[in-house]
Amino acid sequence: MAKNNHLKVKYLLVLLISIATVFLSFYFQGELLKLGSWGLLGIFLINIIGSATLFIPAPAIATVFAGGIVYNPFLVAVLAALGSVIGDMVGYFLGRSGKEVLIRKESFKYEVIRDVFHKFAPIFIILISFIPNPFFDAIGIFAGLFKYPPLKFFIYTLIGRFLRNLLLAYIGSTI
Repeated sequence: MAKNNHLKVKYLLVLLISIATVFLSFYFQGELLKLGSWGLLGIFLINIIGSATLFIPAPAIATVFAGGIVYNPFLVAVLAALGSVIGDMVGYFLGRSGKEVLIRKESFKYEVIRDVFHKFAPIFIILISFIPNPFFDAIGIFAGLFKYPPLKFFIYTLIGRFLRNLLLAYIGSTI
């Protein structure tokens, strides 16, 4: 019983940290634009923060496009993708901790949706992370909620984000 309570406290702490990260990222969103002058490090940081602000558009994609004009597009794509994935893990951990804290019993419906998600997750995560949209945050939350392995979520998101950012950076480099 004590171990179960310890786990609930741990997940509640992760849930609160995830919510605080989203709130702070939104609150200081204006400061994001100043990071653009930091070069490649700024692109990396903007993408972390931009992806951590759940469902709120951020200037991350613009920095990838602009970064492709100034820097090596491949390097821009790698740093932006890594930053994005780190930020996207906030949604994952929010879903994971929220499931552990809020959902007490797994229903048949939950298990069916979870199994379908697990079956199609690789292609779904890569495709949705490639498309610039704020709804990808929901994918991270669902991945956490359905206990999708965090390393797999990280890798598939990294693939999609890298391909998207590579395309954007190379388009930027042609200008």
